[in-house]
Amino acid sequence: MQTKETTNGNKAHAPLIELFFSLIRCGIGKQNTLPRTPDAEEWHELFQISQKQTLAGITFAGIEHLPQEQRPPKEILFKWHQLCSVIRKKNAELNKKSAIVASKFNSEGFPNCILKGQGLAQLYPDPTLRTPGDIDIWLEGGCKEIIRYVKSCTPQSSPTYHHIDFPIAPGFDIEAHFTPSWMYSPIKNRRLQKFFASNAKQQFSNTTQTPEGSFPAPSITFNRIYVLLHIYRHLFQEGIGLRQLLDYYFILDKGFTKAEEKEYLQTLRALGLRNFAAATTYILMEKFGLHSDKCPVMPNKKRGEFLLNEIMTAGNFGRYDSRYNIVSKDNEFKHFLNSMQRIVRLTAQYPSETLWSPYFKIWHYIWRKRHQ
Repeated sequence: MQTKETTNGNKAHAPLIELFFSLIRCGIGKQNTLPRTPDAEEWHELFQISQKQTLAGITFAGIEHLPQEQRPPKEILFKWHQLCSVIRKKNAELNKKSAIVASKFNSEGFPNCILKGQGLAQLYPDPTLRTPGDIDIWLEGGCKEIIRYVKSCTPQSSPTYHHIDFPIAPGFDIEAHFTPSWMYSPIKNRRLQKFFASNAKQQFSNTTQTPEGSFPAPSITFNRIYVLLHIYRHLFQEGIGLRQLLDYYFILDKGFTKAEEKEYLQTLRALGLRNFAAATTYILMEKFGLHSDKCPVMPNKKRGEFLLNEIMTAGNFGRYDSRYNIVSKDNEFKHFLNSMQRIVRLTAQYPSETLWSPYFKIWHYIWRKRHQ
């Protein structure tokens, strides 16, 4: 069954979308009731949107806060509960696997930390309800040495600019990162890589504890920049899900000292991320209820609404975006055309990064062929 949101568009379905955000705010402790009680069809659609945005666990937590008369019919509630059981189980498995993978790499001479995922989950009121993804691990050692090691274990692996897939654990996708991320602009990318290099050792020694084991994970200070940049990269590459915005909500909700705020703003300016930060701030304040005291960047409504439309249209990883033909990444030419079509849409919002993208992609294509 298609939702009204996918058939009629976001604007036509705004009341349901607002209900969805109310349910998220219930799930993160911002409110305890919905503005009105959804009917059975609306509950079905709210469940579908939750899946599309990989927020089924958070919206289920919201349902648990609702008074009995506002809760969904038993049939839908049962499906939600079943999905959350799967999410909880996968989180436990990934926590355990993250600890094993981090320890294994460390024993092989690669100090490391687990990016995003299981580290960020620990910021949530209930870490077991964040929908998990794969394991991204940032390794010390340099690009050539990490590629050499991974290929000695899995010769079929091919690197990209920032990571190489390491398919060594059945059922789990592992990405071994030489650097956490990148930017298309060569000047800003140099600044970014200096930021990563200057912060690496602190992140490799910052331990996160879970019930299934401990592993190193980045600090809040580092994640304020890195996770924002990760969301930015998804906007250009594939598409953003609301889960990524909610991750950032919990990072900013920890607050800033005056010194941290100054450093944060300086880094945003150096990387050209101030406008994107203003767009995300608008969503976090208007839709998730983040207090203005936690937001050093003033929100920008116009940029924020543009970004929100992209998120609600595309869903997590852009899997629901009907504006582009979904093609395999193995078809490099068509994948390139898709990517450029997406980037053209962003030119007015982020001109510097979009204008550098073709040059980076051509260079990256040559780089990958050389390293295969």
